[in-house]
Amino acid sequence: MIINEEEKLKRYIEDNRINAEHIRYQESLHTVQDLLKITGLDLERITKTMIFEGKQGETIAAMVPAKFRVSTTRLGEALESEPPEIANPDEAYKRTGYPCGGMPCFGYDAILIIDPKVLEKEYVYTGGGSEFSIVKISSVELKKLNPLIKRIYGNKSN
Repeated sequence: MIINEEEKLKRYIEDNRINAEHIRYQESLHTVQDLLKITGLDLERITKTMIFEGKQGETIAAMVPAKFRVSTTRLGEALESEPPEIANPDEAYKRTGYPCGGMPCFGYDAILIIDPKVLEKEYVYTGGGSEFSIVKISSVELKKLNPLIKRIYGNKSN
């Protein structure tokens, strides 16, 4: 049986008893601007997860508020290694099983690093497995994912 990425993520949430809400929309949420326009959510609660390849080949998931970018220098410092390389969309999909534009911060084997700014909010939204969905998750629940919590954001992105 073939299941799509959203179903795979929903099953992961259920199987691992993660207290999170999967929300699907009819329109694409591929960009932050699309997401804000379609959902009416507050930018301060939107996150993005970028996928990187570590120097030893490991998968690194870096989660920051959507209005910031991930600083590879700070990411390297957080990992106590050389700055990792960002994965291109094909590589990110191969490593996680999820597409860019719908990348969740969990549901695959990776080192998860969450910027403390993400955890300042009671709850935030992360990718829902496709560009049509998001996941609402609390900061308390994010901490249960056993992330490394380090400042990794850089300058504001456009």
